[in-house]
Amino acid sequence: MRVLILMPMADGQTGPAVKYAFEQLGHTVKAVDARIQPGRSYDVACDFKPDLVFCSRLDKLTGQVIQIKEKFKNVVACTWNVDTRLNIGHWKHLFPLIQACDYYFVPASRLLPEWRKINPNTFWLPQGVQNEIYRKPTEITEEDREKYTCDVCWAGHIGGGGHRFRCTYLDTVSAMGINFKRWGCAGYPQIYNEEHNKMAALSKINLCISVCPENEKYTSVRNYKMMGAGGFILELYRKGLYDIFPSDTIRDYENRDDLVKKIRYWLANEKERKEFAERGFKWVHSDATYTHRIQQALEIMRLK
Repeated sequence: MRVLILMPMADGQTGPAVKYAFEQLGHTVKAVDARIQPGRSYDVACDFKPDLVFCSRLDKLTGQVIQIKEKFKNVVACTWNVDTRLNIGHWKHLFPLIQACDYYFVPASRLLPEWRKINPNTFWLPQGVQNEIYRKPTEITEEDREKYTCDVCWAGHIGGGGHRFRCTYLDTVSAMGINFKRWGCAGYPQIYNEEHNKMAALSKINLCISVCPENEKYTSVRNYKMMGAGGFILELYRKGLYDIFPSDTIRDYENRDDLVKKIRYWLANEKERKEFAERGFKWVHSDATYTHRIQQALEIMRLK
């Protein structure tokens, strides 16, 4: 099958992961960086003649997708929005693109009924591990150990879009008097790729505070990255957490007091903590890569 991917590519995140997954499944792939050059999409499609157009959540693609579908009557188009908010109104600017596509995939389960009013062919599709990048570190130096070893680490965003609630949890951990290291927010350096692997592997506990716990089956993609590097994960509970991850691969906390209690417990139980981390590492690479997710999407769309 010929697959045209219209997603951001230069950031090295979801777009390249999706491209790699399609290639792993044996498809012929062409990618357009839809954040940098969305207007090239139609012209590239005319040359490439795709069977499937796989889009990101960029409203600038709407007209391009409509043109492609008018040109190629049998092409299938879908959008995968890998983020979530408390209500679909936040994404109102995307409604024309979602309606123009044949299928729409979202990573949170609670909003499915609302999304299906916009596009009846809306399905739950969680993210996965970008396994060509996120894995156990290939080499750890003494400098790495000095930089990343800690009791608890946090990597993420605390700005707008419903992320600020994380601050109370981060402040709670900061007040515990343990070795707590932070990355990727509030002036702390961003961390990805092999450095992210080292952070996850050398931290005893990888703290996760995924947004919108009310949206049920949803967690940040960082969970998969940390698990992919062999890290132990402690995630804020939400309904459906153990539908996403097997219960013997990840642990949860329910509030700030529970977070303190759980951190104390898991720091004191090294053997059990490492067993969870190892099971998570094996599971995510065998069952939850982007290749697995794209295969699931193709099965939903009844494409080969």
